[in-house]
Amino acid sequence: MNLGLKVDVDTYEGMRVGVPNLLNLFRKLQIKASFYIPFGPDQSGRAIFRIFKKRGFMKKMVQTSALKIYGWKTVLRGTLLPSVAIGASFPEIARAVEKEGHELGIHGYNHVYWQDHLLELSPLEVKEELERAIFSFEKCVGKKPQAFAAPAWLCTPTSLGFIDAFKFSYASDTRSGTFPFYPTMNGQGFKTLQIPSTLPTLDELIGLDPENKNIHSQLTQAMEATPLPYQVHTIHTELEGMVYLKEFTDWLQSLKKKNVQFVTCAQIKEEVLKEPQKIPRCAVILKEIPGRAGAVACQQN
Repeated sequence: MNLGLKVDVDTYEGMRVGVPNLLNLFRKLQIKASFYIPFGPDQSGRAIFRIFKKRGFMKKMVQTSALKIYGWKTVLRGTLLPSVAIGASFPEIARAVEKEGHELGIHGYNHVYWQDHLLELSPLEVKEELERAIFSFEKCVGKKPQAFAAPAWLCTPTSLGFIDAFKFSYASDTRSGTFPFYPTMNGQGFKTLQIPSTLPTLDELIGLDPENKNIHSQLTQAMEATPLPYQVHTIHTELEGMVYLKEFTDWLQSLKKKNVQFVTCAQIKEEVLKEPQKIPRCAVILKEIPGRAGAVACQQN
């Protein structure tokens, strides 16, 4: 069983605390993962306005105990507290990810702005967001990024077109799927390989059943119930890297006992490209999935 751990950083605190915690954990367990960082401002506090736009947002915030998980500083960033850069504030942490043998890609520039406004942005505005992310990555890391993971699993034909134009090696923009694929959206075809997340996230499972104490066991069961060449599980530095670090550690140790092989998304890409004739072309659709507020991009098989 092959499992790719896709590590999304969403906030300043997730970068400052969560990433080093996970680097320490992965070093001890000899696991390699794929990290995706937004290099622009943390405006997490502005997410409160999703109450008026995204069905189920407030319910999810209550069920997942969002304030307990993220803390007051994060909840107020960009409103009562000033925005601060996420990746760009900690170039040494970003560089440490690669130094320890992990993969490093970009998770957009301004996570909240992309999540809340992508569907209404002009092509120029989408291009500028990506250019800012690429420029900031290069300034911090010293080279061009090879991988892109869309904030909030949200993409459009416009964003997919620019992912092609900027020649990313692959993208991981889709929350639900079964196998790497070449995307089409609204009748347009694109050439950058998509590596979808195949498993539910921790916050989704908590949102569905806040009292469930065996969430990670559910993930193991999901992996075993649907055998795939590569499972991809997205974790968040603010959850698995901080509040749920112990539970996540226990789960990884249990997977190692089951001889699960941990791979990076770049390794998955290299493996599937060995047999390009087997890579399907699939549509990307926006739909709501259990445990998540608002629609996300999903692979349509």
